[in-house]
Amino acid sequence: FVRGYMRRIEPEQLASLRGQVADLTIIRDQLQRSGAELAEKVAEKEKELLALRSTQDELVSELKSEIADKTVQVERIRDQLRVDLVDEVLFDSGEATLKPAGVAVFGKIGAVLAKSADRRVEVQGHTDNVPIAGALAKRFPTNWELSAARATNVVRFLQDQAKLDPSRLSASAHAEFRPRSPNDTEAGRRHNRRIEILLIPIPAAVAPLTK
Repeated sequence: FVRGYMRRIEPEQLASLRGQVADLTIIRDQLQRSGAELAEKVAEKEKELLALRSTQDELVSELKSEIADKTVQVERIRDQLRVDLVDEVLFDSGEATLKPAGVAVFGKIGAVLAKSADRRVEVQGHTDNVPIAGALAKRFPTNWELSAARATNVVRFLQDQAKLDPSRLSASAHAEFRPRSPNDTEAGRRHNRRIEILLIPIPAAVAPLTK
């Protein structure tokens, strides 16, 4: 006496079930790949941040006296590193040529940046809001020209003297239009007259090839 029986599966149903199994297999494989890719990306990001912290520590060590004098500041912002330098340590008033103290500072910075080949180096020139006047206006009609010349000269130094790969370098001018402090006091204007250096990750697709 047979108490039960196996239900017969129609060919169409069997084909549908097989299709569902295949779909689930594909989804499982995709999840496994996604998990492995995510773990790889996390490991890579941790490696990048470790290298960035190492660069920051080295810059702080090399620029210890300038940081103590509050002429240089090194700050990490997420996956970027920013170095702020007040202009008085780098340039004479109204000039764009690096003075000896500026050459010494950028010599230290360049030696550290040369080791960070996976980072783009963006040099930004900033000024206060005092207009260019007198004979100086013949060379730099506005603060745009002054901030551009200063940023470009820093980039040239990093390329020619510190031997950084020029494909990693860029210069930009911002004149008085990105102030850090109000321009209504001398202390604020001093804070705004600066060179900023940003270390920015290079996307993997365009990172320089290593031998």
